[in-house]
Amino acid sequence: MTVQQLKRRPLSRYLKDFKHAQTHCAHCHKLLDRITLVRQGEIVNKIAIAQLDTLMDEAAWEEERQAWVALCRFCGDLHCKEQSNYFDIIGFKQYLFEQTDMSHGTIREYVVRLRRLGAHLSQKQVPQELAKQGDIDARLEMWLPLTSTNNYRIALRKYAQYLAQKSFPPAHKPVVQPACDIY
Repeated sequence: MTVQQLKRRPLSRYLKDFKHAQTHCAHCHKLLDRITLVRQGEIVNKIAIAQLDTLMDEAAWEEERQAWVALCRFCGDLHCKEQSNYFDIIGFKQYLFEQTDMSHGTIREYVVRLRRLGAHLSQKQVPQELAKQGDIDARLEMWLPLTSTNNYRIALRKYAQYLAQKSFPPAHKPVVQPACDIY
């Protein structure tokens, strides 16, 4: 009598199958067109995946699979790269997804603006407290970049709405109205 051997395949093959089976981002649930594979909070690029030649059977893959998630490129960048100390970018993104009717592209624009502004403020060594309370648009006015100032102001106003709703308990959340009809 012979012992049946379990079929073993390289981890890279399992990951390729896993990648093609994913249809939506694990964070924002957007339909995936391009994908970022993440293992335990670290982005793993296609070159690294191709080099993962550890042989494993189905049982080992099922255990390993728990460590992997498929994200859209936007969420991969947002959740796996260094965050700004000036703004709660991830909370802001969640707020925009859950509390507004904005498209993914518009949300991405707001988040990218705040990330860039956070990097700019960090480079200029602006005190972080200025972005944490009060009228942050006015408090940061003198530190805003000279180009695209209005875009940064718009993002700061939206971020201020997020901070305002975050400060109220869930049962007492006010309905936040836009500052003007355009924004």
